[in-house]
Amino acid sequence: MKFPILATIVFGGSAFAFPAPQQPSGGNSTCNAQKVAVLMGGINANLDIQAQELKGVQTLQKLAASNTTLKALDGSGPSNFELTKQNVLAIQQKGIDIRAENQRLAGELNSPSQMGLAIVAMAQVTEKMQVEMLQGGGEKDMKTLETLVKEVEDGTKQNTMNLQMAQSQCQKPA
Repeated sequence: MKFPILATIVFGGSAFAFPAPQQPSGGNSTCNAQKVAVLMGGINANLDIQAQELKGVQTLQKLAASNTTLKALDGSGPSNFELTKQNVLAIQQKGIDIRAENQRLAGELNSPSQMGLAIVAMAQVTEKMQVEMLQGGGEKDMKTLETLVKEVEDGTKQNTMNLQMAQSQCQKPA
């Protein structure tokens, strides 16, 4: 007797199931060309920032390798290494600000670039912390700077893919 009751509950209960919530339509179903153009411009701006960041990190590498990072030439102010480090941190913050706006806009558009921008966001936080921890020379700094060069190059590749994904937002399927 228990089996028919259990079967009725299990199989009959499915008749009372509520429909699954509908997911919002995907990024390609609607296109706001003006907003997509703004997003693409923002990603391009971030690519420009990454090029500046890479140059700054490479300058830090050279300064750390030359062992002239501890004191300013006249001893009265911060070293070239410290000045360059502060410049790189400012560049990184500008990149973070631009990416945050790109991420907000990508979410608004349901852009296919959203996931890639999230990857860039995590990398930016890590890279900024790495620069903040630089001491001005030594083996540890050299390894960190080597890693930073690779990370910035990888981030540039990711943002290039993000740009391609954003461009695909308004393309019609072939």
